[in-house]
Amino acid sequence: MSLIGFYAFQAGRPERGSALGTTNDLVGSLGAAFMIPAAVALGDRLPRRPAVRATRAAGLSAMVVLTATGPLLVFDVLPFRVSTPISLAAFLVLAGWLLGVNRASRRSAVLARGVTRLGQLCGAGTLAGAALVGSAFLLPRRSWPQVGMVGVGGVLGVGAMLAIPVWFLLLGRQLSRVPGHGAAVGVPNGSRRALR
Repeated sequence: MSLIGFYAFQAGRPERGSALGTTNDLVGSLGAAFMIPAAVALGDRLPRRPAVRATRAAGLSAMVVLTATGPLLVFDVLPFRVSTPISLAAFLVLAGWLLGVNRASRRSAVLARGVTRLGQLCGAGTLAGAALVGSAFLLPRRSWPQVGMVGVGGVLGVGAMLAIPVWFLLLGRQLSRVPGHGAAVGVPNGSRRALR
């Protein structure tokens, strides 16, 4: 929300300061830092296949980068023109991680179907939105097709991005469940009685 507020009220108006931009950078970094323990806990429950390990490493690396870039930008270690492409690239890697890790979770029944479906939508929506917006720059500037593609891609990508924290909350809730109390994570329905 602070990012939306920044572009609505402060972008291009230096006389108003940059409090919302700074808040967005720091809150975004804090949010990425909170993602890391959940991603590690989920990774420990997934199969030890090479593709899953590579996806896990890429996702965790993206979260570390997103955690670091905000403070580095705020404290003038990285200029905006350097920090922004790095953050965007890391966010796209995070979206790819969401898509891959939720597919693996669905196949191995580690997470509930609703959680994996939302995670895949978050990842795919973010990547599809970015692809549409990026492709729009190949069209004539300010043409109706370009404006339309940017609009559709922006709505799709922003909607998916705003749902990512919801997915992490659902993930944390599911990972915190104790087998034998409610739904057991990673245990097929037919095997839950054997645990009791």
